[in-house]
Parts: sequence; structure tokens; C-alpha cells
Amino acid sequence: MSKLEPAMDRFSSALDRLEATINRQVLRAETARQLQVKVDTLSESRAELAEELDQLKSEGRRLNELNERASGTLADAIEGIREVLAEG
Repeated sequence: MSKLEPAMDRFSSALDRLEATINRQVLRAETARQLQVKVDTLSESRAELAEELDQLKSEGRRLNELNERASGTLADAIEGIREVLAEG
């Protein structure tokens, strides 16, 4: 029986190390899964923000065009008023 006890101790120790290794792997896998969820969420947010930015840029261009047209109209109106005042 004296040889069996050290063998059982080594076997038990090996099982403990195996269990600890498996637990670490499970923890790493769970951490990786949580990180992937965060990455996916950030990717979705990025895509939404990129779309919103594109819309805002488009709106900015549209407003710029309207501003240019309004400035032209205002300049024409001012010129017309000056002509009327010059005639009077």
C-alpha cells in the first residue's frame, strides 16, 4: 500500500491542476465572449454614428446651398433698392 498512496497523491494533484486549468480556460472564454459582445455593440454604435454623420453632412451641404441662394437673393434685393433710391 505504500506505493499506492504517493501515486494517489500525484493523481489527485494532477486532477487539481487539470481542474484549475479548465476553470481558467472557462473564465478566459467567458471574458472573451463578454469582450466580443462589447466589440459588437461598439461596432453597431459606430455604424449608427457614421450614418448620422453622413446625414448631418448632407444637411450641412443643403443648408450651405440655401444660404448661398438667400445671400444672392438678398444681394439682388439690395441692388434693386439702391437703383430705386438712385432714381428718386
